Amino acid sequence: MKKTNFTTRAYILKTGQIMIRVRWCSKKYEVGFSVGYTIDPQKWDSAKQMVKSNTTHKISGKTIYAREINSAIHCFLVCIEEVFTEYDLHALVPTKEDLKTQVNQKLGRTKQKVIEETEKKDLKEIFADFLELRPQEGNWTIQSKYKYEQMWGQLIGCDSNITLQSLNKAKMQALVNWYVKNGYHNYTITKQIRTLKSFLRWAIRQGYEIQQGVLEFKPNLKVIPRTVTFLKYKELMHFFYFQFPPEKEYLSKARDMFCFMAFTSLRYSDLAALKHVNIVDGRLEICTEKTDDKLYITLNEYAKQLIDKYSWYKGDTVFPVPSNQKLNDYLKEAAQLAGLDREIVQVYFKGNTRHEDVCKFWEQISCHDARRTFVCCSLAMGIPASVVMSMTGHSDYESMKPYIEVADETQKMQMEKWNSHQYKQEILESVDRMTTEQLKEVCKFINQRIKHIA
Repeated sequence: MKKTNFTTRAYILKTGQIMIRVRWCSKKYEVGFSVGYTIDPQKWDSAKQMVKSNTTHKISGKTIYAREINSAIHCFLVCIEEVFTEYDLHALVPTKEDLKTQVNQKLGRTKQKVIEETEKKDLKEIFADFLELRPQEGNWTIQSKYKYEQMWGQLIGCDSNITLQSLNKAKMQALVNWYVKNGYHNYTITKQIRTLKSFLRWAIRQGYEIQQGVLEFKPNLKVIPRTVTFLKYKELMHFFYFQFPPEKEYLSKARDMFCFMAFTSLRYSDLAALKHVNIVDGRLEICTEKTDDKLYITLNEYAKQLIDKYSWYKGDTVFPVPSNQKLNDYLKEAAQLAGLDREIVQVYFKGNTRHEDVCKFWEQISCHDARRTFVCCSLAMGIPASVVMSMTGHSDYESMKPYIEVADETQKMQMEKWNSHQYKQEILESVDRMTTEQLKEVCKFINQRIKHIA
């Protein structure tokens, strides 16, 4: 078998159109494929030849996530590799026309392919293919797969005989009505419709035809942004130092796991997998499980204290982390005992009916509140958003926006500078007029006061 030397490169045009260039036979032949997406050039990573992780893109009025576009790029590259491998088996070299035809067929972009596939498979079989292939393309977690299985169950709950042909704009509205009738929140309905559209866009890439107006369909529902839950700085420190009874040692461990996440921005999955090799020169160096981002997070003193506290643990990981469900259960008990009873108000709609739920913070606390706490407290302290994003892995402000619910805290801290500025200014002016001996006396007095307070 004679191997054909070829190169592939994903790149972006000035217009934002994503392309893949293939060259082979000493650059004698060259073919360009359009991936089918147009994005903001600033969100393109030239070095990695893919869209920057965690970015979102408005395309034809729809929100498209980076992982979906990168998955499409990956599909092209895999198909191109397969074509050259098949030709190499027969010691042949594809022409430009051959390569175009074969790649397009593998991607399901030819009319013949569409006809063959739609004749062979019903919607249930297409969805089964989706669940088998899509996780491999996007390196899914178990939660990602469950999300689509849940959506599918709801879709056939609305219509057990649903087909691609019957899934039209009217059926989409019928699905929304089914959700409302069954008591789903409007927020949940819009999220599930997005999930359904994500599956349908994948089906389009495989060559299936979707009814006109389906992807453009938007539920006419009133949705109020969810209240972002997090601990304020004083609440976090109170929780950190709270002494649990000796017989409740498991609550101390749960609290410590939450606080470490709140001090570092880690997700539960990354905390559970954290190893000592990830701690280098006073910072964490990790590749996140959810997004595969490489993050460098400087450890503050509180995080270092927790690492030292669990130095006795000799497992493969830094901390003895319980399961996600157990940790969430323990956190509710720990937060209740620690008195984290600030009231949280959630306003939402079911159809046209407005609802309002009030609960104590401890009733709804979960692991992910720790990550929100890190973001909100960091911003309230005045740490620049760009620095916070470098530690959380957020690539744009849009994806970070849901966590930024600290306007009241941030404003309060910043406006306090107006009150304290006059005193700071007077002190600085006085210091400038002091002699060396006078400065020594001031330092001596300050040190004495600090010792007295301590």
